[in-house]
Amino acid sequence: MYLSRVRFWPNSAAHQALISVQQKGSYASHQLLWQLFTEQADRNFLFREDQASGLVGSQGMPEYLVLSTTAPAQLSELFQVQTKKFEPRLVVGERLAFRLRANPTVSYKGGSSDSSRGQRHDVMMHARKTAQASGIVDKQQLQQQMNQAAIDWLTCEKRSAKLGVRFEVQPTIIASSQHKTRKKSQSQLISYSAVDYEGVLTVNEPELFLTQVALGLGRAKAFGCGLMLIRRV
Repeated sequence: MYLSRVRFWPNSAAHQALISVQQKGSYASHQLLWQLFTEQADRNFLFREDQASGLVGSQGMPEYLVLSTTAPAQLSELFQVQTKKFEPRLVVGERLAFRLRANPTVSYKGGSSDSSRGQRHDVMMHARKTAQASGIVDKQQLQQQMNQAAIDWLTCEKRSAKLGVRFEVQPTIIASSQHKTRKKSQSQLISYSAVDYEGVLTVNEPELFLTQVALGLGRAKAFGCGLMLIRRV
Protein backbone atom coordinates (compact mmCIF):
# COMPACT_ATOMS: atom_id res chain seq x y z
CA MET A 1 0.00 0.00 0.00
CA TYR A 2 0.96 3.65 -0.39
CA LEU A 3 0.22 6.64 1.83
CA SER A 4 0.27 10.04 0.13
CA ARG A 5 -0.13 13.64 1.16
CA VAL A 6 -1.78 15.62 -1.63
CA ARG A 7 -1.93 19.42 -1.84
CA PHE A 8 -3.17 21.83 -4.50
CA TRP A 9 -0.57 23.64 -6.56
CA PRO A 10 -0.85 27.46 -6.47
CA ASN A 11 -1.97 27.81 -10.11
CA SER A 12 -5.12 28.75 -12.01
CA ALA A 13 -6.16 25.17 -12.83
CA ALA A 14 -5.93 24.17 -9.18
CA HIS A 15 -7.83 27.32 -8.21
CA GLN A 16 -10.74 26.35 -10.49
CA ALA A 17 -10.70 22.81 -9.09
CA LEU A 18 -10.77 24.19 -5.56
CA ILE A 19 -13.85 26.26 -6.40
CA SER A 20 -15.55 23.04 -7.58
CA VAL A 21 -14.69 21.33 -4.30
CA GLN A 22 -16.06 24.23 -2.28
CA GLN A 23 -19.30 24.28 -4.28
CA LYS A 24 -19.93 20.55 -4.72
CA GLY A 25 -18.45 19.03 -1.57
CA SER A 26 -16.36 15.97 -0.82
CA TYR A 27 -17.45 13.90 -3.83
CA ALA A 28 -15.81 16.53 -6.06
CA SER A 29 -12.58 15.90 -4.12
CA HIS A 30 -12.99 12.17 -4.78
CA GLN A 31 -13.34 12.75 -8.52
CA LEU A 32 -10.30 15.03 -8.61
CA LEU A 33 -8.15 12.58 -6.67
CA TRP A 34 -9.14 9.80 -9.05
CA GLN A 35 -7.14 11.67 -11.70
CA LEU A 36 -4.05 10.45 -9.85
CA PHE A 37 -5.10 6.84 -10.58
CA THR A 38 -6.05 7.02 -14.26
CA GLU A 39 -5.04 3.41 -14.96
CA GLN A 40 -7.54 2.06 -12.42
CA ALA A 41 -11.08 1.31 -13.60
CA ASP A 42 -12.32 0.91 -10.02
CA ARG A 43 -11.54 3.09 -7.03
CA ASN A 44 -8.58 1.63 -5.16
CA PHE A 45 -7.96 4.43 -2.68
CA LEU A 46 -9.31 5.94 0.51
CA PHE A 47 -8.91 9.58 1.43
CA ARG A 48 -9.62 12.15 4.08
CA GLU A 49 -9.67 15.91 3.71
CA ASP A 50 -8.05 18.19 6.27
CA GLN A 51 -7.09 21.83 6.40
CA ALA A 52 -3.45 22.66 5.72
CA SER A 53 -1.47 24.30 8.50
CA GLY A 54 2.12 25.37 9.05
CA LEU A 55 4.71 26.40 6.49
CA VAL A 56 4.44 23.62 3.90
CA GLY A 57 0.80 23.97 2.85
CA SER A 58 -1.21 27.11 2.32
CA GLN A 59 -2.90 27.61 5.68
CA GLY A 60 -6.63 26.94 5.54
CA MET A 61 -6.48 25.22 2.14
CA PRO A 62 -7.73 21.65 1.85
CA GLU A 63 -5.16 18.89 1.70
CA TYR A 64 -5.67 15.16 1.47
CA LEU A 65 -4.24 12.00 2.95
CA VAL A 66 -4.68 9.13 0.50
CA LEU A 67 -4.19 5.40 1.12
CA SER A 68 -3.98 3.38 -2.08
CA THR A 69 -3.05 -0.07 -3.35
CA THR A 70 -1.12 1.47 -6.27
CA ALA A 71 1.13 4.51 -6.27
CA PRO A 72 -0.55 7.73 -7.46
CA ALA A 73 0.78 9.71 -10.39
CA GLN A 74 3.49 12.10 -9.24
CA LEU A 75 3.09 14.60 -12.10
CA SER A 76 -0.18 16.50 -11.88
CA GLU A 77 -1.32 19.92 -13.01
CA LEU A 78 -3.54 20.17 -9.94
CA PHE A 79 -1.68 18.45 -7.14
CA GLN A 80 1.64 18.27 -5.39
CA VAL A 81 1.98 14.63 -4.32
CA GLN A 82 4.27 13.18 -1.64
CA THR A 83 4.11 9.39 -1.45
CA LYS A 84 5.70 6.73 0.73
CA LYS A 85 5.16 3.01 1.00
CA PHE A 86 2.84 1.92 3.78
CA GLU A 87 3.95 -1.54 4.87
CA PRO A 88 3.67 -1.74 8.66
CA ARG A 89 4.92 -4.96 10.24
CA LEU A 90 2.57 -5.62 13.11
CA VAL A 91 2.59 -8.33 15.76
CA VAL A 92 -0.12 -9.76 17.97
CA GLY A 93 -0.66 -7.62 21.04
CA GLU A 94 0.82 -4.46 19.53
CA ARG A 95 -0.87 -1.22 20.58
CA LEU A 96 -1.55 1.45 17.98
CA ALA A 97 -2.86 4.98 18.25
CA PHE A 98 -5.40 5.68 15.55
CA ARG A 99 -7.38 8.45 13.92
CA LEU A 100 -10.47 7.59 11.94
CA ARG A 101 -13.08 9.55 10.04
CA ALA A 102 -16.07 7.29 9.52
CA ASN A 103 -19.73 7.32 8.53
CA PRO A 104 -21.46 5.14 11.15
CA THR A 105 -24.60 3.49 9.79
CA VAL A 106 -26.68 0.51 10.82
CA SER A 107 -29.35 -1.52 9.07
CA TYR A 108 -32.74 -2.13 10.70
CA LYS A 109 -35.40 -4.35 9.19
CA GLY A 110 -38.81 -2.78 8.77
CA GLY A 111 -42.17 -4.29 9.45
CA SER A 112 -42.42 -6.09 6.11
CA SER A 113 -41.78 -9.79 6.65
CA ASP A 114 -40.67 -10.28 3.04
CA SER A 115 -37.94 -7.67 3.32
CA SER A 116 -34.61 -9.51 3.31
CA ARG A 117 -32.53 -6.36 3.68
CA GLY A 118 -33.06 -3.70 6.29
CA GLN A 119 -33.21 0.02 5.77
CA ARG A 120 -29.92 1.78 6.49
CA HIS A 121 -29.91 4.50 9.14
CA ASP A 122 -27.37 7.07 10.24
CA VAL A 123 -26.29 5.91 13.71
CA MET A 124 -26.08 9.38 15.26
CA MET A 125 -29.38 10.63 13.83
CA HIS A 126 -31.10 7.39 14.84
CA ALA A 127 -29.76 7.79 18.39
CA ARG A 128 -31.00 11.38 18.47
CA LYS A 129 -34.51 10.43 17.37
CA THR A 130 -34.62 7.54 19.83
CA ALA A 131 -33.51 9.80 22.70
CA GLN A 132 -36.05 12.47 21.77
CA ALA A 133 -38.79 9.84 21.62
CA SER A 134 -37.88 8.81 25.18
CA GLY A 135 -38.32 12.40 26.37
CA ILE A 136 -34.75 13.72 26.31
CA VAL A 137 -34.67 17.33 25.10
CA ASP A 138 -31.48 18.74 26.65
CA LYS A 139 -28.95 19.39 23.86
CA GLN A 140 -25.97 18.18 25.88
CA GLN A 141 -27.71 14.94 26.83
CA LEU A 142 -28.77 14.39 23.23
CA GLN A 143 -25.19 14.86 22.05
CA GLN A 144 -23.95 12.41 24.68
CA GLN A 145 -26.44 9.82 23.43
CA MET A 146 -25.34 10.41 19.83
CA ASN A 147 -21.64 10.20 20.69
CA GLN A 148 -22.09 6.99 22.66
CA ALA A 149 -24.00 5.41 19.77
CA ALA A 150 -21.13 6.28 17.42
CA ILE A 151 -18.57 4.83 19.85
CA ASP A 152 -20.62 1.66 20.28
CA TRP A 153 -20.80 1.30 16.49
CA LEU A 154 -17.00 1.24 16.27
CA THR A 155 -16.19 -0.83 19.35
CA CYS A 156 -18.94 -3.45 19.26
CA GLU A 157 -17.80 -7.07 19.47
CA LYS A 158 -18.80 -7.88 15.88
CA ARG A 159 -16.83 -4.98 14.38
CA SER A 160 -13.81 -5.56 16.62
CA ALA A 161 -13.68 -9.19 15.49
CA LYS A 162 -14.03 -8.13 11.84
CA LEU A 163 -11.13 -5.70 12.29
CA GLY A 164 -8.98 -8.16 14.21
CA VAL A 165 -8.50 -5.76 17.13
CA ARG A 166 -9.76 -4.99 20.60
CA PHE A 167 -10.48 -1.63 22.21
CA GLU A 168 -9.33 -1.71 25.83
CA VAL A 169 -10.06 2.00 26.29
CA GLN A 170 -13.10 3.71 24.85
CA PRO A 171 -12.17 5.94 21.87
CA THR A 172 -12.85 9.67 21.92
CA ILE A 173 -14.99 11.54 19.42
CA ILE A 174 -13.07 14.65 18.40
CA ALA A 175 -15.69 16.06 16.05
CA SER A 176 -18.83 15.15 14.16
CA SER A 177 -20.62 16.90 11.35
CA GLN A 178 -23.55 16.54 8.97
CA HIS A 179 -22.99 16.90 5.23
CA LYS A 180 -25.09 17.16 2.10
CA THR A 181 -23.61 16.41 -1.31
CA ARG A 182 -24.46 14.74 -4.58
CA LYS A 183 -22.61 12.34 -6.83
CA LYS A 184 -23.87 13.87 -10.06
CA SER A 185 -25.11 17.34 -10.85
CA GLN A 186 -28.68 16.14 -11.42
CA SER A 187 -28.86 13.55 -8.65
CA GLN A 188 -30.66 13.90 -5.35
CA LEU A 189 -28.78 15.34 -2.39
CA ILE A 190 -27.13 12.72 -0.19
CA SER A 191 -26.97 13.35 3.57
CA TYR A 192 -24.40 11.66 5.78
CA SER A 193 -22.59 12.04 9.10
CA ALA A 194 -18.80 12.15 9.41
CA VAL A 195 -17.36 11.29 12.82
CA ASP A 196 -13.71 11.83 13.79
CA TYR A 197 -12.44 9.27 16.31
CA GLU A 198 -9.14 9.10 18.17
CA GLY A 199 -7.98 6.32 20.43
CA VAL A 200 -5.75 3.32 21.03
CA LEU A 201 -6.37 -0.24 19.87
CA THR A 202 -4.64 -3.57 20.39
CA VAL A 203 -3.97 -5.81 17.41
CA ASN A 204 -5.25 -9.38 17.69
CA GLU A 205 -4.84 -10.44 14.04
CA PRO A 206 -2.27 -8.33 12.17
CA GLU A 207 -2.99 -9.53 8.61
CA LEU A 208 -6.75 -9.23 9.03
CA PHE A 209 -6.40 -5.76 10.51
CA LEU A 210 -4.24 -4.45 7.66
CA THR A 211 -6.64 -5.94 5.12
CA GLN A 212 -9.51 -4.07 6.74
CA VAL A 213 -7.51 -0.84 6.91
CA ALA A 214 -6.93 -1.13 3.15
CA LEU A 215 -10.64 -1.71 2.51
CA GLY A 216 -11.74 1.11 4.80
CA LEU A 217 -14.25 1.21 7.64
CA GLY A 218 -17.93 1.90 7.16
CA ARG A 219 -19.64 3.60 4.26
CA ALA A 220 -19.36 6.95 2.40
CA LYS A 221 -15.80 6.22 1.27
CA ALA A 222 -16.37 8.32 -1.86
CA PHE A 223 -17.09 11.24 0.50
CA GLY A 224 -13.81 11.01 2.42
CA CYS A 225 -14.77 8.52 5.13
CA GLY A 226 -13.28 5.16 6.07
CA LEU A 227 -9.53 5.88 6.28
CA MET A 228 -7.92 4.82 9.56
CA LEU A 229 -4.50 6.35 10.26
CA ILE A 230 -2.29 4.40 12.67
CA ARG A 231 0.99 4.85 14.52
CA ARG A 232 2.81 2.92 17.21
CA VAL A 233 2.59 4.02 20.83
